[in-house]
Amino acid sequence: MRKVLTVLLALLTLCAAAPAAQAADSYREQLDDFSAYADSARLSAAYAPNPNGGTNTATLVPSPFGPGLGNAMALSYTLTGGYSGRSRPVNGYWPGLRAVELWVANATPGQDVLLQLSDGASYEAHLNAVPGFDPASAEPQHLKIPIGSFTPKAGTGTINTAGITSFALYVNQVGDVQEGRITVDEIELVFDEKPYVPEVSFPGGALTADRVGNLVTALNAAAVLPAGARIVQARYTSDNAAVLPSSADRFAPKGDFAGNGSALVRLQQLKLHQNGVTFTVDQDVSLRLRVRNVPPRVDVTAYLKGLTGRGMLSAMHHDQSYADPLNADVLHQRVANQFGVYPALYSADFLTGGTVPYRQNMIDEVRRQWAGGDLVQIMFHVSPPQYTVAQEREGGWGGDQAHETLPGPNRIFSYLYNDQWKELMTDGSPLNLNWKRRMDEYARHLQQLEDAGVTVLLRPFHEMNQHVFWWGGRPGLTGSAGLYRMFHDYMEVEKGLSNIVWVWNVQDLPDNYGRADGDPKFDRYEGLAGGLAEYDAGDWSSFSPGKDYYDVLSVDFYDPEGYAARHYEQARSIAKRDGKPMIIGETFVFPSQAEQAAQPDWTLAMPWGVRTWNHNTPEAMAEFYHHSIGAAGVPRLATRRNAIDALPRVSVEATSDAREPATDGVLTFVRPAHSAGEELTVRYAVHDDRDTRAGRDYAPLDGRVTFQAGRTTATETFRVLDRRGHSPAGRTVTVILLPGRGYRTSAPATATVRILPEG
Repeated sequence: MRKVLTVLLALLTLCAAAPAAQAADSYREQLDDFSAYADSARLSAAYAPNPNGGTNTATLVPSPFGPGLGNAMALSYTLTGGYSGRSRPVNGYWPGLRAVELWVANATPGQDVLLQLSDGASYEAHLNAVPGFDPASAEPQHLKIPIGSFTPKAGTGTINTAGITSFALYVNQVGDVQEGRITVDEIELVFDEKPYVPEVSFPGGALTADRVGNLVTALNAAAVLPAGARIVQARYTSDNAAVLPSSADRFAPKGDFAGNGSALVRLQQLKLHQNGVTFTVDQDVSLRLRVRNVPPRVDVTAYLKGLTGRGMLSAMHHDQSYADPLNADVLHQRVANQFGVYPALYSADFLTGGTVPYRQNMIDEVRRQWAGGDLVQIMFHVSPPQYTVAQEREGGWGGDQAHETLPGPNRIFSYLYNDQWKELMTDGSPLNLNWKRRMDEYARHLQQLEDAGVTVLLRPFHEMNQHVFWWGGRPGLTGSAGLYRMFHDYMEVEKGLSNIVWVWNVQDLPDNYGRADGDPKFDRYEGLAGGLAEYDAGDWSSFSPGKDYYDVLSVDFYDPEGYAARHYEQARSIAKRDGKPMIIGETFVFPSQAEQAAQPDWTLAMPWGVRTWNHNTPEAMAEFYHHSIGAAGVPRLATRRNAIDALPRVSVEATSDAREPATDGVLTFVRPAHSAGEELTVRYAVHDDRDTRAGRDYAPLDGRVTFQAGRTTATETFRVLDRRGHSPAGRTVTVILLPGRGYRTSAPATATVRILPEG
């Protein structure tokens, strides 16, 4: 009898350890059984740690969940910061996903263990809330987690199981526990039925690309595809990088040809979009590729300008973490999965705070995007200039209310008092030197792009007509535009960077913005020592760095008024005057097809990150992306090599008007800091209007002004004379810079002083 009981107990033990029986009416796909990894190092590379939480180690161990299961993953973790975890990217086309099943053994019972799926937003299933899970047990448990258990980490929403981009395992701290261990294995996806996957074939095994610039375009032309389907991305190897570089580790949305010739291309996977759904289609196909008459590369700025009135490029800003390099294009992938278009521009950021430790990952992704044929942009949401390179790690966004900005915190929303601004703009001052050390750090990263032949759109000090940013709200060449010019000259002349397309950016602010009456946020400066003077935020030209200092005009649209015709007309006027292309630099809401038809000169529109899905319906997003130019539609792009001109550019502006009887006007001349070591004299011509004459209305000007050594500005006093009797209204005098030795004139090279009547 004892022997029979022993046998029965052994059988029961084996049954408890064996995987649960699979339902006959379901289809299953294995997400991970951890037996395909050669060693723990390969496992750790696949499952990247979240560096913002506690440290952890992923190790391959013999599966404790039953015989014949091979390896499992053991996660040993610390809970510094309150949590710890790892994630891996997935190409998750999982429509009809009903549940996730797995084995788990929690050696540290009581902690909050969760699985996380991301479709761009994060959705979490906390095991403690899953029916059948015993949070107090350290024994093996088999769980079936319904997809409905995955709820938004923040906000609201429903997970898109046809576009999952990452899978993660996390542990949140409960109580005083500081470390622990959890083991998982046999992670499976449960479906009602096997998802439909379309078939793709390439008859003949050959691919000829004639006057075609990239592989994806050539594949679409040659493939036999189901009705309404198109290839969006591909993974492949090539035996001839001089014709086509390989893209085996990541999906390529374009695959630019490097030159004419022949290569053997082995397709591994395709992403196919059909009827609003993206499929990942496995391939094992070798094609003999012949490329001939490959189109020449085109300059980025020339391409944008050539699109004026002819088309609009798609884009997406990556406002997500760069901690995981394999997920650095997660929003681009989300757009591609949902709408079948990989956006043509990838936008990144030197963002202060939590992004600082991962700026190298950001640069690496920008380099990868350019190599893949996308346009690339970098923005600068950075700390105020009084904070050091090291202190940028402690920065952040902050709030834009007066009590938050006026103390000058290490935040993007911050304020510089007038004396601080003057010190920043004074070459060689302590604040100026600290800012130069900061610029050195940005240049160190940008140099990597220069070395790799990457042409990057650079957008420093965006929305500079908005005063809540530390760099904004100061019109004129000694204000926000002057800071932009300083940055431009430092990067090009001092650091020798020649690969930059310079983007100047303003925002569609309300008419009363920057005014004490009508702008509640401006009240903070009234009566404040060192506060801002009122200004016209709608006069975009007053914030222009000058046409020699930028390549692309960019306008951000966030005002409830939307894409107002007056904003379009002002942008169009400036772009035409300066000979520049114009783009919609940021927006939450896409321009409709009707708005694009009414405002055809916009050549690109970039939505602001993950919140795009909160501000647009799926139908509106589909309409925009389907009618705009995606990555595969962009020609091969050329590496830019700007001619670095060390000769100083000199500009002039009227910084105050004159008024009878004795209020003088002021002309301010500016030059770059790199030329400030020596005295410089520049010449100018004076032109009166028909009602104005030197000697009667103003003291004659001698047509010469001298910059003192060490100074980047020089002023000329416009001394008004009291004209007896009737003084005509609207009298003006215009100063025009003249060419001379040792400098170049640069827009604005003319300035007009008004002589206002008494009163």
